[in-house]
Amino acid sequence: MTFPSLLPVLVTQPQKPAISREGCRLDVVVQLQAPPLAVTSRRAPVAIAVVIDRSGSMAGPKLEAACMAAQQLVRRLTPEDRVAVISFDQTVATVVPLGPPGEEAVRRIAAIRSGGSTALFEGWRQGMEALRQAPGLEVHQRRVLLLTDGQANMGPRRSSEVAPLLGEAFEYGISTSCIGLGDDYDERLLTAMAEAGNGNLVHLTTPEQLETVFSAELEGLQLTIGRGLQLRLHAAAGVELRRIHNPMTPDHEGWIAMGALQAGSTASLALELQIPALDCKDPECVVLLRVQARWWDQDGQPQAVGGLLRLPQVEASAWQQLPNAPEVEREVALQQAARQRRQAMQGIDRGDAAMGQAPIRAALESLQQLKGSADVEREKQLLSELLELLSTDQLNLARKVMGTQAFMRARGRKLRDSEGRDDD
Repeated sequence: MTFPSLLPVLVTQPQKPAISREGCRLDVVVQLQAPPLAVTSRRAPVAIAVVIDRSGSMAGPKLEAACMAAQQLVRRLTPEDRVAVISFDQTVATVVPLGPPGEEAVRRIAAIRSGGSTALFEGWRQGMEALRQAPGLEVHQRRVLLLTDGQANMGPRRSSEVAPLLGEAFEYGISTSCIGLGDDYDERLLTAMAEAGNGNLVHLTTPEQLETVFSAELEGLQLTIGRGLQLRLHAAAGVELRRIHNPMTPDHEGWIAMGALQAGSTASLALELQIPALDCKDPECVVLLRVQARWWDQDGQPQAVGGLLRLPQVEASAWQQLPNAPEVEREVALQQAARQRRQAMQGIDRGDAAMGQAPIRAALESLQQLKGSADVEREKQLLSELLELLSTDQLNLARKVMGTQAFMRARGRKLRDSEGRDDD
C-alpha cells in the first residue's frame, strides 16, 4: 500500500529575528509540521491490543467502565482494523483473539470478571505478542493499550527490567500507551513503559473518562502518518546549546524521541542557545543551528528532513529593541512549567510539601507575565489545581497528575486535569 509522499515541514522560529554582534542568549522553537489528513488521503488501519487489569481492586465500577470503553472502541473500528482484548490478574487470559471487530468481541468483553493479584507485565507481554506474531499487519498502526489501577505484584515490575522490552517491541513497530486509574498504581513504572513504548500516559481519578480516553487513542492512531519521530540538534561552532526546555533527555547519539507523527499536528522542541560574539565571514546571515528529523512512514520506510536556523547580526542596542516572538515565549513558558512539575515531584519524593509547591507557584507567576491565550489560560488553570492538591496534602494524587502532564506537554499532546478531562 502506497501513501502520498508529501513530507512534513521543519521550521525553526527564534525569539528575535536577529542576534547581537556582542553575543546573546536566544530561545528557539523547532517545529515539525505534518501535512493535514486531506493530503494523506486516507486513514491508516489500526491493530490494538487492549490489556485490562481485572485484579480484585478493579471490581465494580472500574471494571464495568473499562469493559464498556473497550466495547465502544470495538464498535468504532472498521473491517480493515484488528483488535485483541487481554485481561489479567495473577493469570493472563486472551478474552478476544486478534481479529476483525464484531459483536462476538463485544460479547466476550462483557464476560470479564474481577480476580486476584496483578501480573501487569505478563498482561502487556501477551498483548504485544498478539500484535507481533500476527501476519498481514505491515501497514497497520499497532498499539498496546494498557489499563491498570494497582501495583504490579507478580512478575517483572522494575522499570529497568521492563522498559528495554517495550523498547524492543517498539522496534517491531508496536507502541504502548498506559492508563493509570485511581491513586494506587505505580506511576514510575507506567511512565517508564509509556516512554519506552513511544505512546501516551494518562492518569484518571474516576473511570467515567475511560471511554473518552480509549476514543482519543483510536483517533490518534488513525491520524498517524509516521512512527518513531526523533529530532536532533547540532549547534554551530562556538554556539552552545544551553538547555532543552522540554523535560526530555536526548539518547547517547543526541536523538530526542517525540513519539508518533500525526496528520495535521506539530511536534515542537523549545531550546536556548548561548551565542558568542562571532567573527563571521557573512555577518548578514549566520548559521546558528542545524536540525534533523527522522521517522518511519506508513510503509515502514525511513524518512528524514533537515533544517537550518540562520539569522543576521545587529548591534547590541538594536538587538535589545527587537520584539520577542510571542509564540516562542509561550512555548518556552509552557515547557518550563512542565519542567517545574518535575521539580515539584522531586520535592514530594523528599516528603517536603513546601518544595513541591514552590516550583508550581513559580511557573504560575511566569505565566502571569504572558499575554492571554487559550493555551496559557488552560495551563494556569491546571497549575492552580495542582496547588490546591498540594495545599490539601493530596500529594500522591498531585504527583501522578504532575507526572502525566509533564510527559504529555513535552511531546506536544493534550493535558488532562486531575479527573482525566482534556483541554477540549
